[in-house]
Amino acid sequence: MTVFAVASTKGGVGKTSTALHLATMLAKQGKTLLIDGDPQASAAKWAGWRRDTAFEPSPVTTRLNGKEILSEGQHLAASYEHTVIDVGGRDSVGLRYALLLAKRAIIPIGASNLDAAAMTDLLEVVEVARTYNPDLELQVLLTRVDPRTKDAASMMEFLGELKLDVLKTQVCERVAFRRAIGEGAIVQEIGTDPLAIREIESFFAEVTA
Repeated sequence: MTVFAVASTKGGVGKTSTALHLATMLAKQGKTLLIDGDPQASAAKWAGWRRDTAFEPSPVTTRLNGKEILSEGQHLAASYEHTVIDVGGRDSVGLRYALLLAKRAIIPIGASNLDAAAMTDLLEVVEVARTYNPDLELQVLLTRVDPRTKDAASMMEFLGELKLDVLKTQVCERVAFRRAIGEGAIVQEIGTDPLAIREIESFFAEVTA
């Protein structure tokens, strides 16, 4: 059983999109639970849209808040091969409990100074979580990258200085991701952007290696 928390203390980094793609691709390999622990409930809305489509398989989706993410999530996750928790957008009780439940935290991050500041804040939260969950692994995913700029290279240098485990895959800002989520799908299922498909499959290969 593997529990992933896709978490960030900053919005707008593609956190929910990352969680939904990860959970759906894991569902192709085995029974998968998706916990929506974000008060905005975007993952739960996506799950509702997906029920109206022919796309499958789907992760089983449930909403949990705050301490429930650990107490109820621990009980529920025991019945699944994989669990993905979508949580955060800010430092919250739910985010902290998700980090206690997770085996691996996937941290999407953009390439701006605000993202760098948010990462510094999140690392403090992670260190507290590791006091109680010492086996928690942390992997950083650079997202919403604009390949026309050098911002990604600067962020990679910053993350290297922090000695973080940064995934080789970088996910660019692409319309296909927004379109897929809005249709209750993932980019492979709508099939309009080969680059988006290649990036998300490369990400999946890395985190499941």
